[in-house]
Amino acid sequence: MGALLKGDAKLKKEIHMHRGVWLKTSIILLLALMFLLPLLWMLSSSLKNSVQVFEQPFHWFPETLRWENYVEVWTHEEIPFWRLYLNSLTISVCGITGQLIISSMAAYAFAKIEFKGKNIVFLVMLVTMMIPVQVMIIPRFILFRTLGIYNTLWCIILPHFFNITTIFLLRQFYMGLPDALIEAARIDGAGHFRVWVRIMMPLTKNAMISAAILGFINTWNEYLNPLIFLSNQKLFTVSLGVRWYLVDIAQEYNLMMAAAASAIIPVVILYIVAQDYFEEGIATAGVKG
Repeated sequence: MGALLKGDAKLKKEIHMHRGVWLKTSIILLLALMFLLPLLWMLSSSLKNSVQVFEQPFHWFPETLRWENYVEVWTHEEIPFWRLYLNSLTISVCGITGQLIISSMAAYAFAKIEFKGKNIVFLVMLVTMMIPVQVMIIPRFILFRTLGIYNTLWCIILPHFFNITTIFLLRQFYMGLPDALIEAARIDGAGHFRVWVRIMMPLTKNAMISAAILGFINTWNEYLNPLIFLSNQKLFTVSLGVRWYLVDIAQEYNLMMAAAASAIIPVVILYIVAQDYFEEGIATAGVKG
């Protein structure tokens, strides 16, 4: 009799656990659907004409799919989307390449090289993260005009070379690496630059990929700096192009949605390809140091 009661209690406990799992799963699926609804609305609207976008009740699946919206966006006479893609890719690739090189060198210095005032310099650098971006617009504008790079892609690329978040992320990773590696290399006659290139860079591959993904997303979606520092339409980025279809072409929301749907493709592909490296790099950088 006692064994039977014990078995019933165990069965009830398992049923209760399964109910809890199903409840949590349902809540997560519901939240995921809520986050996906704007994306689904964008994709649906990108395949409609401008009148159907705001029809009530809203139709998720239009009767006629207007794929020509994407063709018009990509081959537009004034601002073809392929040119915006090229500009944004140029900014992102050049900006992230410079950012990883400079940030990795700075992170290595803060983590592994002892020099006077190191902690104070690092603290001051972290404090600058609290300065709003809007405060820096006028000084940057004056600087770019003085350097002669205003209204060029370089005025968007150069600020990405110096990223405090990337320095902090890589510094945390470097601090978790044993100093014995550096000491052995120094005994063999290697300088700090050679140690950084030959030892540190290969060991921080996952963290570098994580920083590259975060930096690419930030650079690709950047809106304020291109809006302020670029006036030549041939230099417009993807974010400015999406706005252009709304403001300058009689509020063609279907074209804007087609442009927005096209704009997210590189970010999605990059995350799918490098997802494992990204998750491992973020997790590792978060626990070391």
